[in-house]
Amino acid sequence: MLRGINTVTSGMMADESWQQILANNLAQIDTPGYRSETAVIGSFPQVLLSRTGSQPTTLQTVSLGAGLVATVPNLTEGALQATHNPLDVAIVGQGFFAVQSPTGVLYTRAGNFSLDAQGRLVTPQGYYVLSTAGTPIQAGGGAQIGQDGTVSYQGKAAGRIAVFNPASGQIADAGGGFFQATGAVPPLATPQLAPGYIEGSNVSAPEVLGAMIQVLRHFEAGQQFLNQDATTLDRFIQVAS
Repeated sequence: MLRGINTVTSGMMADESWQQILANNLAQIDTPGYRSETAVIGSFPQVLLSRTGSQPTTLQTVSLGAGLVATVPNLTEGALQATHNPLDVAIVGQGFFAVQSPTGVLYTRAGNFSLDAQGRLVTPQGYYVLSTAGTPIQAGGGAQIGQDGTVSYQGKAAGRIAVFNPASGQIADAGGGFFQATGAVPPLATPQLAPGYIEGSNVSAPEVLGAMIQVLRHFEAGQQFLNQDATTLDRFIQVAS
């Protein structure tokens, strides 16, 4: 009986984690370049293996509930939105922009750039957009981005925006539409860019809302089971006493 309570409780906790991921997806629906996340729910041995790297053989055939194993980003493209802003640019197809943040290099699909007070190309967070030389791009007033990613102003080329192509298993969510990468990330020699556009989030509101309803129903089923089990346990205690 107690094992059943533990199993159902762990499943409800996994539902809560899943619901938080779905709620975050919905909250980021208007964030340019945001990639929705999917929860991977597994059995207790799978969770133990993912968190410790080891799995006792005695747990291989015993299910002790479920938990959140990992979150996986959905890398499908979002819809392109025309802005006609000379410093907006979208990636068509594969690739990520590289930006320099205070914590290191991050990758993003959001191309809604601007110039800071020193004329450097930056994200809305103030992160420097990196060039193919791996350095911030220093431009000036009237700057614009060409189809090959070259930033030019006053008839001069200030640098070309670098586009990289990390593998799906190489990146991890860093929040706010940014990703961290492990290992060397290869650049794209000829990326396809669309100046004057930004890529929207790939979150589908109907799909997220439908998933949230399913998770809620699963959570409520667990609550019902716990209520029934609590009633049975209470009767057992009364009889035993």
